[in-house]
Amino acid sequence: MRDSGGDSHLISTTTIRAELEDHIKQRGTTLHQFAELAEVNVGTLSGIISGNRPISVGQLDRITTVMGFPEGHFYDLYVNECLIPPGAHWRRLRPFLLRCAELERYDCLKQVLNCLLEDLKQIGGIYDTAEMMFSEGWKQAASLLYESVIECERSNHSERLAMSYFRLYQIFQNDVIKGFKAAMQFLPYRYRVPEAISLDGLLMLTETYAVRLDWAEVENYACELRTLTRVMYDKKIWKDPEFTPVKSLVYYYGKAALYIAGAYEYRGRYEESRKWIDEYADLSWFEGLDEAGKAEIEQLKIFARANFICLDIKSGNRSRIPEYIEFLEQHPDEIVEGLITLVESANRHHFFVDDAITRFSSQIEKYRFSGKDRWLSSRMSTDNNTKAPPYYFRYSVFFQDYALYNFRKGLFREGIKDILYSMRVSLKLSSKDLLTNSMAIFELYRQYASEAQCKEYSKLCREVWENEKENILGGFGFAYV
Repeated sequence: MRDSGGDSHLISTTTIRAELEDHIKQRGTTLHQFAELAEVNVGTLSGIISGNRPISVGQLDRITTVMGFPEGHFYDLYVNECLIPPGAHWRRLRPFLLRCAELERYDCLKQVLNCLLEDLKQIGGIYDTAEMMFSEGWKQAASLLYESVIECERSNHSERLAMSYFRLYQIFQNDVIKGFKAAMQFLPYRYRVPEAISLDGLLMLTETYAVRLDWAEVENYACELRTLTRVMYDKKIWKDPEFTPVKSLVYYYGKAALYIAGAYEYRGRYEESRKWIDEYADLSWFEGLDEAGKAEIEQLKIFARANFICLDIKSGNRSRIPEYIEFLEQHPDEIVEGLITLVESANRHHFFVDDAITRFSSQIEKYRFSGKDRWLSSRMSTDNNTKAPPYYFRYSVFFQDYALYNFRKGLFREGIKDILYSMRVSLKLSSKDLLTNSMAIFELYRQYASEAQCKEYSKLCREVWENEKENILGGFGFAYV
């Protein structure tokens, strides 16, 4: 339990004091006994009850526990009676706000913010408190404060404003709906945050567009990231002890080249992709590397080798498949992406990869979540359910490709099963492009679907329409990814 730190956060109460006095009388407890249990000086407790001494947040928490109430029980009263009058000081406010964040009392946070925002001088204190909440991991609470800063910050060139947009982007990055909105809001401010933060911001934008398969934008922001990193490196900013990016400069430089190579690869421009793979295949020329930076170079070497193999397979070179499978077995996090490469290439060049499918059959079954999966079966209109677990987007892509692969083999019911799964995930992810592809494939092979599969398809179509209605009425709707 967080203690507010004694007399520095003292405020007077009336209702709380009365309830405390009644509790002591009804329980027949002496003042000394209660004070000992609450770890409050008996003189202080006497002053609180008599109204001659205010109560601190830490004292209130301990008193609440001794009275047998849940944490935060008196916070509504604490807000209404103590914090809303003008002139509240941050030494009193901040401990209370942090405790509200810790206990997820967002109602109390909003009440305090509504009061504070009447005085624009409070924005600095709100931002500083948001940063504390963010560092503690209380991100939903922090988002309320960052949104308040954005609402009231008058200077469009304020670093505080830019950082608030960046923090919201960090908080909602993995959220299907809010993440892209946060990205677009941060976009104009990507160079108004500290340089070290700009690196992460540009990388996040690159990743956001990669998920949306917008390879032109991936190339755009990856090139910006590469340019910025190179400028920083040439200025030898890495020698400045105050320059503390989350990762080594070589990480951002290598990631930028990797994404540019990927953008060309996914557009079928393999020769250009090879040139960019060469760019990150050997970055040993980087100076000022710590152990983490050296490890990044070795990791990039490994992925360069794998991506060269991947390009060969996508070009139709089947002889490299065993080598690629060996790589995937050594790097299980890459299996879903590797399976997409293998199945897409097999479909494009009219060969089969049954050995690889068999080798990774257990992983494929793990990807094939049933409709009972809590995340997949939940309604996407609920905020808590819009966060997609890792790899779900790529699962949808894989099962589209795998459905076509099974159709080529004459396994029509199996292919329909795969395309319905891809459709469910696409719907949940609010990905209109993926969903449209799945629906088109189903219609092409509808004649092979069972009655139960047709009913499931109709049910999914109704859900599509429900989401479209929400979009029309200002709800969540679909993201064009």
